[in-house]
Amino acid sequence: METLFSLSLLTVVYGLAFLSIVPDRYIKKLSHVFHHKQEPEHRKFALGGSIFLCFLFGYICASAMIYFFI
Repeated sequence: METLFSLSLLTVVYGLAFLSIVPDRYIKKLSHVFHHKQEPEHRKFALGGSIFLCFLFGYICASAMIYFFI
């Protein structure tokens, strides 16, 4: 139970840390297809891919920390 809590907490912490590092220019490059459409500004950015990748890297780092230190 402690391992599961530690894994989930570290995943969230590392995922948010990686998400804060990703610049907006990279997010705009991911959503280049949506950039030229006639849509509202809030729908031009596809954030799903970058959020998923950041939390995936966070999970990988958290699982490595749990494996090596616990």
